[in-house]
Amino acid sequence: MIMLAVLCSLIGALTASLVTTNILYGRAQAPSPQAKPQTTSEVVQPQESKIPAIAREVTPAVVGISTVRIDYDFFYRHIKSEAVGSGVIVNTQGYIITNDHVVSGADEITVFLSDARKFTAQKVYTDPTLDLAVIKIDAPNITAAKLGDSDKVVVGDLAIAIGNPLGLSLQRTVTAGIISALNRTVGVHDRRGQILMQDLIQTDASINPGNSGGPLVNGNGEVIGINTIKASEAESIGFAIPINIAKPIVESIVEKGRFDKPYLGIEGIDREMAELINLNVSVESGIYVAKVENQSPASKAGIREQDIITKIAGQQVNSMAKLRQILYNLGVGNPIDIEIMRNGKTFTTQVVPVKAPS
Repeated sequence: MIMLAVLCSLIGALTASLVTTNILYGRAQAPSPQAKPQTTSEVVQPQESKIPAIAREVTPAVVGISTVRIDYDFFYRHIKSEAVGSGVIVNTQGYIITNDHVVSGADEITVFLSDARKFTAQKVYTDPTLDLAVIKIDAPNITAAKLGDSDKVVVGDLAIAIGNPLGLSLQRTVTAGIISALNRTVGVHDRRGQILMQDLIQTDASINPGNSGGPLVNGNGEVIGINTIKASEAESIGFAIPINIAKPIVESIVEKGRFDKPYLGIEGIDREMAELINLNVSVESGIYVAKVENQSPASKAGIREQDIITKIAGQQVNSMAKLRQILYNLGVGNPIDIEIMRNGKTFTTQVVPVKAPS
């Protein structure tokens, strides 16, 4: 009896101790196995799963563009040359961004919507140096794409190109890849002559003739670039114009009916351009001033050749794209503080941009 009483006491004490421990600290659990690090394929898979939904969302805003250009032969007879390209609707009022080389010189522009409707378009703005153009259609019930922030793009991001490669028979083709590089400078030779296009986004999403003017879209379904060219000597190397260059242009056109391009009167070279042309000057940061036009706003503000522009309106500038973006947002006629480095010394001067000459 004594032994039984002692045994019951021990069991009771042990049970009370266990209950108290659970109340104070919670129920004991077996240690969970250490989480395995995600592999590259596991990271890529979620991105790839977004593509169908993004394509469905953005495709209605992508248009086909057909142009007719009328020339004359030796006997003054009409010669029609036709071309096709792509564009993206960025405003429900009918404004469409495309490339300058798609619509430049065109006498007739026809826009084909995803619902099989077609409309005649009018040119609103073109800029051959940026290879950007804005056209407009008068059409009800149209879908506009969402515009993203190309300053937030990083190498490795998902990139989706939508357009009309090789003609209107392959309208709204979707290809996908990643952002391969940023701030690329590419030399282009066409009927406009030799042009250096700066600060482009490089992608391995397939871009072919006819894709020009179509959108480059990120993983959130936002337009981050306007497809422009591909590398002819290689596969899977295409380029797009950052959308942040186009946004202030479109916003001004929607608000005022026009865009007045700001003009400083300088030729600037950033690090990417300096490496491309083998400039014998180190351009680690800022914009190197290679030329200043006489009687230009820059000249009147005391900016000289070989100066380094480091800031505009308090914002750091390390690329021509960033410089243009700031200027385009500030507009014409507004005084701007520009920080200059000259002979190792930094000072600030004030410039008033004017409307760029035609």
